[in-house]
Amino acid sequence: MKTRTLAAAALALGLSACAAEFNAVNIFAICSPPDPDTATGTCLYPATCETVFAGTPVLDVTTALVDFRMPVQINNELLDNSLPADGRINTNDATIQSFEMTYSGVSIQPWTVGAAITVPTTGSSGAVLRLIQVADFPALVPPAGATTNLVVNVRAHGILTSQNSFTTAWFKIPVAVCAGCLASGFACTSPAVLVTCPAAAAPGVAPGQTATPACATLQ
Repeated sequence: MKTRTLAAAALALGLSACAAEFNAVNIFAICSPPDPDTATGTCLYPATCETVFAGTPVLDVTTALVDFRMPVQINNELLDNSLPADGRINTNDATIQSFEMTYSGVSIQPWTVGAAITVPTTGSSGAVLRLIQVADFPALVPPAGATTNLVVNVRAHGILTSQNSFTTAWFKIPVAVCAGCLASGFACTSPAVLVTCPAAAAPGVAPGQTATPACATLQ
């Protein structure tokens, strides 16, 4: 079942986009990671969440070897303003050019990641956001056996077809950080190997973060 209202997304996640400023282009929800393809190990991220992620994503900073990532749904609520009779084209398609991250609850520096994501008028696009860079993991290691809670504040910057720029409202993503809690727990029988969405550093390697696992006999 697809979730289509911001209220439902906020209820499922226990969080919502900060409404300090409104923009018709918005990060709408965190999506549950899809199932990996069991033949190729690839991940297909749809334009809209099949299901909204419920709970708090987890990052294991001593197991993960790549940036912490989560899939999201991005909406464009602007209407098609084309007028074919007058030869006017639609100028409300959006292109996201970067994502900006700041962090609450920990002392790591803000981070900006380039992007090239088109969000069509009155439509949606899926994206896998790199939310915490692997270089910051050592600074996030909690005391033995403990869990640290932080919030990733993320917003998008981009441009419409009209060439007007936009910045979305901040969207808040809580993350529970541990050390070693996701090192094991899902095994495959050879010749199948572990694959996940989002992908780990390599097939057979634990992702060290919230992800959907599967066993794949790669072709």
